[in-house]
Amino acid sequence: AMKEGRKLAVGEIYQEYEVSSQIVAELQEKGVEVTNMLPPRELAELYRTSKLVYFPMATIGGGDRSVLEARACGANVEVAPDNPKLLELLHVYPIPDHEHYAKQLLDGITDLLDKYGTRNTTNRPPMPDDETVVEQRMRELIRNTCRPGEYCPYKVTHNPDP
Repeated sequence: AMKEGRKLAVGEIYQEYEVSSQIVAELQEKGVEVTNMLPPRELAELYRTSKLVYFPMATIGGGDRSVLEARACGANVEVAPDNPKLLELLHVYPIPDHEHYAKQLLDGITDLLDKYGTRNTTNRPPMPDDETVVEQRMRELIRNTCRPGEYCPYKVTHNPDP
């Protein structure tokens, strides 16, 4: 059924494909406003003030984050019926937020450290006994960023080239 009200297409619509301009023209002929990506705050405000957010994505492609963002902003969300991946996201409770993803990342890192330990065999120079893997990676980053003879706010020891 045709939805009433303002119709707005937001996203990576103006791409460098020949078909993109045809799609945009067809949408505009049907009364749909077309815009490229919006800054996060504007998009969140659009979600909050919309009566309905519809995701017509094909089965192939993204949309996962967009569906969850719209739901997190309180929007009434509908998804194309031929997209089971996005339809499933309409039933995810609670809606994941940044704390949820941070916890997943931390749990994953912890699992890896538990599985492999913090002192793996590596071709890197041995770590000092009191240095963690993260500190070693930071030291390597600094060594690769700060070159000999340049100002560097960190204590860096350069090994002479062989």
